Amino acid sequence: MRLQAEFRKKVKTETIEISLDLENEVLGILGRSGCGKSVTLRCLAGILQPDKGRIQLDDKILFDSEKKISEKAQKRKIGYLFQNYALFPNMTVRENIAFAFGKEKEKDFLEELLERFYLTEVAELYPAVLSGGQQQRTAMARMLAAKPDVILLDEPFSALDSFLRQEMEREVQQVLQSFGGVSILVSHNKEEIFRLTQKCMVMERGKIAEIGDTKEIFAHPKTAEGRLLIQGGSL
Repeated sequence: MRLQAEFRKKVKTETIEISLDLENEVLGILGRSGCGKSVTLRCLAGILQPDKGRIQLDDKILFDSEKKISEKAQKRKIGYLFQNYALFPNMTVRENIAFAFGKEKEKDFLEELLERFYLTEVAELYPAVLSGGQQQRTAMARMLAAKPDVILLDEPFSALDSFLRQEMEREVQQVLQSFGGVSILVSHNKEEIFRLTQKCMVMERGKIAEIGDTKEIFAHPKTAEGRLLIQGGSL
């Protein structure tokens, strides 16, 4: 899968300007709070509409401001893991995951996902009684149930304590490795970006400060913002 995106979106006092060309790789977006990381994901997913530009997945145009094309989020085949997981509180774990199938019946695949994410024993429980790790596993299973072409992860570990964070990072790493398509991870945690991604993009006030191989950028950041975020302290 190849994801190409070039767009502009004005948000409050900042203008987000993005240019991406990704093919079967994991991109990490690193930046300070409010720099436009989450807005970038929402524009790609179709939750927000850019003011101008174009987003294309392989041969399919998802958004084109000149041609007045804007595919709805549900039709983009893009999986999105929200910071707060966005589970339906009135649905069980099983029902939350099954919701992603739409009208299709995928009983075997549903059972496979429940087993894969260690959710079989809590399948009939509601989100309110789940642990943070179980909620995240449910959200990941629901995301994969839709069989997406692209995966977007928005600060997936921010709501977890340090022990759960390490455990879930290993599980997310397995998901990304087995997925094999285009994945984008947003985080303000440089260690997560370093461990989980192949390519890194540093953002500063809505713009791309630098982008390239993760290990290369971490070893030799070329911009002042990159040096501050990578070589400085915790964000």
